[in-house]
Amino acid sequence: MAGAWAAINFLGEQGYLTKAAQVLEASDGFASGINAIDGLEVHGSPDMTLFEFGSSVHDISAVGDVMDDRGWNLDRQQGGLHMMVFPYHRRVVGEFLADLSDAVANHGVSRGVAASYGGVAP
Repeated sequence: MAGAWAAINFLGEQGYLTKAAQVLEASDGFASGINAIDGLEVHGSPDMTLFEFGSSVHDISAVGDVMDDRGWNLDRQQGGLHMMVFPYHRRVVGEFLADLSDAVANHGVSRGVAASYGGVAP
């Protein structure tokens, strides 16, 4: 809670609400775009900035390998790939989804990268 109050004090209430709206816009863009890629699905109903997606059709770890090669750093967890979204990510939704779509269409066999924790921005 202290972090949120520090952000409100720094940004002001309107600035904080603006940043929250930017995160929601990016999250919605990522989630709808991921769900539109054949064989991928966002798991659950994410509230805002953190969500997971996976596939019952594609080797999601191999998709993660391709995304790593393209400079995207997705968290690998047991259920799939995790994303944590920030206001900056509004600028890269289209680029990310294009790379993800291509990764799904052109992945090979997983290199066996272990689960990790990172960010989504290139």
